[in-house]
Amino acid sequence: MFFLILSVLFFAYFLALQIAWSGFFLGTFFSFCMVWLFAAAVCFALFVFRKKHLWKNARRKTKIAILSALGFAAIVCVVNLIFICNPRIADGTEDCEYVIVLGGGITKNSTLTDTMQRRVAFAADYLKKHPDAIAVVTGGKSKFAPCAESDVLKPALCAYGIEESRVLAENQAKDTIQNFKFSAQLLAEKSGVSVQQILDSPITVITSDFHIARAERLAKRMGFTNICGAASPTPLLFVPNCYAREICSYIKLNLRILLTGKPNRQILEK
Repeated sequence: MFFLILSVLFFAYFLALQIAWSGFFLGTFFSFCMVWLFAAAVCFALFVFRKKHLWKNARRKTKIAILSALGFAAIVCVVNLIFICNPRIADGTEDCEYVIVLGGGITKNSTLTDTMQRRVAFAADYLKKHPDAIAVVTGGKSKFAPCAESDVLKPALCAYGIEESRVLAENQAKDTIQNFKFSAQLLAEKSGVSVQQILDSPITVITSDFHIARAERLAKRMGFTNICGAASPTPLLFVPNCYAREICSYIKLNLRILLTGKPNRQILEK
């Protein structure tokens, strides 16, 4: 019955995400949220085949191997979650010359998701507290989006009373690494300075709370020397999905750094 209850809960959460993200159309079927449907199917299978006594009849070494793998995976996830939940957060009093607002998806109707609406509102409030800062909204066109994210983010930010002259739009980036790369190059071009001067300038990166730790780490590895994060809250419904996905992304980043040493400062030179 425990697995049946889990299966129902996972499937209900998957449906809730589908309803909340209806504007994404087929995009959700190729996103991380499918893991909840998979989890529901696995739990339901365990419920259906409970009378087969698969676990009871398994060899002791097999049980030890499975439990050890699950235990190791749980420890890795918890350790990475601790880092995710402890970023360097701006308190509003720090010096800020530039602000980088990271994209996070738009709907098929070229509107902002709930998460992005909160991020833009937060960015507008931050920019009002730092009236001399120049902002970059960054995000290119994804596979299922009708246009580049930045094309939607800039007018949305200006709608909060931020002067259009203070907002630059970077519309080529496909991921967070490119967000930082193209934003630094765009700021350098518009300000008439070198990329290195941008990297050494006080910069605040604005994204959602679950993403801020990874964003800061990527920025520092790429050469940003004076960067801190400001995080907008994630809508409650999306918290489990966003943090579960972020754990996987953070583990992936750690493995990439361990195995290849990338990303690093050389990315900006390409």
